[in-house]
Amino acid sequence: MKKFELEYGKPIILEFSNSEIVIPHNITSEEILRILQIICDNSIYAYQNHICQGFITVRGGHRVGITGEVVVENGKIKNISYIHSLNFRIAKQIEDASINLLQHILDISNNIIYNTLIVGTPGTGKTTILKDLVKKISNGIDAFSFKRNYSWSSR
Repeated sequence: MKKFELEYGKPIILEFSNSEIVIPHNITSEEILRILQIICDNSIYAYQNHICQGFITVRGGHRVGITGEVVVENGKIKNISYIHSLNFRIAKQIEDASINLLQHILDISNNIIYNTLIVGTPGTGKTTILKDLVKKISNGIDAFSFKRNYSWSSR
């Protein structure tokens, strides 16, 4: 499963890579609030900063997007009230997701890693690539003869 959406007054939508399933149960605002309380370990206040960013990261790297009415104070988001939808994005590991980037961020001859910025639109796999890069670099990369000597360089 790739993601699923819970939106007030609408059915549950489960999205897979090539299909989606609609479960004909209209979500209530009470259900959304209860699920949010579970996500926040019954302390929504403790997660206020995350909520203001529009998402909460939960165990396993999964993310829950939150939509509702934004309360702005002094040009900054102070709160999201009347939360009406939760969008669960399911994290998954993709082996070798970063393989094409390695040649651009590693200096094999000097055994260094270039400072790197990964940019992309939502849902394009930035976090997946980053996780794979960290795993490969942390373990060393035999195919590239790259060792775990953590020297950094700017390019």
